[in-house]
Amino acid sequence: MKKAFGITVVALLLAAPGLAQEVHIDYAHGFDFNSVKTFQYVDSAESNIKGNDMMADRVVSMIKKELREGGMTEVQSDPDLYVTYHFTSEERKQLNTTSMGMGGYGGYWDDWGGYGYDAWGGPMMGSSTTREYSYEVGTLVIDAYDSKEKKMVWRGSGTVTVKEKPEKQIKQVDKILKKLGKRWDKILRGQGK
Repeated sequence: MKKAFGITVVALLLAAPGLAQEVHIDYAHGFDFNSVKTFQYVDSAESNIKGNDMMADRVVSMIKKELREGGMTEVQSDPDLYVTYHFTSEERKQLNTTSMGMGGYGGYWDDWGGYGYDAWGGPMMGSSTTREYSYEVGTLVIDAYDSKEKKMVWRGSGTVTVKEKPEKQIKQVDKILKKLGKRWDKILRGQGK
């Protein structure tokens, strides 16, 4: 019985909603990224996280920090790139069914419409429980625009299952930005995505 309970707990943990961080980029292949030295952050209409100004400020600070660590200089006017972000989220549901039962061999529906018996002559017994889990999937989208042409030249996005605690959300954003930063570096080295 303990073994069956342990297997059920492991199965529930494995089936819990989870989304590995997915990171994607797109960029203007003809744009000269080697000429980019400066950036200016600008707010967009969607630059918030469900009205949470504290988290929005943290995300902006983290984006600026990542850009500076990547060798760019932040300026207040006449930048090479304008950088902004927005965040989208979606609530999703997942159904998990756990089946448990006792019995052995020989359970079957017979020709007369009845259920068969196990190896010890008793009826087969079992139950299933289905639970619904709700979770939030969030996508952080960062856009960079050529300041002269006013055209988007780079877009990076990262999608995760949003954690409940703000400290964990900050770590999620940090991981997304680090992964996007590595992709940006590859573009600068001429290696593409």
